[in-house]
Amino acid sequence: MINPEELIIYAAILGLLLGIIWALKYIVIIDRKIEKMDEKIERMLNRIKK
Repeated sequence: MINPEELIIYAAILGLLLGIIWALKYIVIIDRKIEKMDEKIERMLNRIKK
């Protein structure tokens, strides 16, 4: 049987890992949006140069 102290530690570690994964998911989403914006800006600048 797991000690209550160990259970709390495992729960805290699991919570931290889930939080990190959740944050990374949103960082990737934001990064993709920034890439799309950058591509659109480049296309607009290329049209202006022509």
